[in-house]
Amino acid sequence: MTSVANISAGDKIRLDIASVGHGIETVTVTRVGTQASRSALLLDASAGATNIKMRNVNGFAAGDRLTIGAPANQQTVTITAVGTPGPGGTGVDFAPALAQAHPINDAVLAPGTGLDLAAPLKFNHAANLPFSDRGTGISFQPASAFAHSSNEPVQALGTGITLDSPLANGHAINAVVRDATVTTEGYQGTSAPNQWFGGPALSPSAGSMVLRDAAGLVVDSLNYGLLVDPWAAEGYQAVSGSGQSGCRVPAPGIGTSAGRFPDGADTDSNCADFLTQATASLSAASAAGGTIIKVASVEGFDAGQAIMIDSGANQETAVIATVGTPGATTVDTATAVGATTIPVASAFGFRPGQTITIDSGANSETAVVVSAPRRGAATITVAAPLTLAHAAGAQVSGTGITLATALTRMHASGAPVAGSVPTPGAPNQYDRRSH
Repeated sequence: MTSVANISAGDKIRLDIASVGHGIETVTVTRVGTQASRSALLLDASAGATNIKMRNVNGFAAGDRLTIGAPANQQTVTITAVGTPGPGGTGVDFAPALAQAHPINDAVLAPGTGLDLAAPLKFNHAANLPFSDRGTGISFQPASAFAHSSNEPVQALGTGITLDSPLANGHAINAVVRDATVTTEGYQGTSAPNQWFGGPALSPSAGSMVLRDAAGLVVDSLNYGLLVDPWAAEGYQAVSGSGQSGCRVPAPGIGTSAGRFPDGADTDSNCADFLTQATASLSAASAAGGTIIKVASVEGFDAGQAIMIDSGANQETAVIATVGTPGATTVDTATAVGATTIPVASAFGFRPGQTITIDSGANSETAVVVSAPRRGAATITVAAPLTLAHAAGAQVSGTGITLATALTRMHASGAPVAGSVPTPGAPNQYDRRSH
């Protein structure tokens, strides 16, 4: 089973579909065991090996049966010890030894103990077929007055809030209910909102908004995140290219907003009218007095732009002098002179063609990235052989963002970097280049 969540002994499960040679059957669960765990080899495994390096070890345990390889060269072994993941980790020990070699990225599967059933299966069932466990449901009274179809919503109303006196007026569903004394939930800005919005709740990733006048006529609309309601997306809909799906507003993340710039600008195109702040995070700590920050992304940042680094009392403002390349990580295992592949803790943020810096001080050198795969072992391949040896833990980073003046504070890895912040109640502040 890929998951045993929400399954209990006594549940009845519907398996398969009606098909030639066999069909649907309903089985009863008598015992719930463990689900299957999947991973992949991070390094080649040779014949005779009793240890493999894996992408992750979550869900694996000593005593589990482990299947390594594709059906053509599969071998089943028993786990004797579970260590740590990654190319430099201790991996997983097993017995007996491998009878043949297995290449990097070969599949590794622990099938788990699965489910025990009350009676033998009547039919064969293929892997990866879904199943249905309807559970015991919810009993209620009085009886339903209407018929209801599958997938209709079911909402628990809860016990609500009891007031000390009756309401003087009627209120529509989704009307705002707000306690002005609560300051740790919801909107916490210093500017009072022009309007409170009670519901329905908006998804933070994608949705649509429609603004109507007093007569109910649509005066403006937008889709954000995705093309959720095509009719509400202003502008030409046949936007082509990677990741495109019509005119929509970018979904803002934490600490950012999407807005028109300048305020009120409206060309009737959601593709062109909305901007967001450029945001990133520090991918390596920065010391006070430094003029270069290493960031996870440089998208939306440009020379001459004012940025804010960190948050709260540790926040400071700086001006960008030059924009380089993103990414920062460390060498995972020591590299020798002449190497062209660098094992790293993470290859996230690195791109082919970018210039990177390896190590620091007298042992520092630069290289150009040829590839930084996101799957398999975390490695960075460079265009020319390394001229110096580098120890495990040495920093590998893009050229980052160079500032016009030195930092006045130290900032930890992960600290936010932003072009501007949301300004409710005041004119929007966006850099046109961050569109």
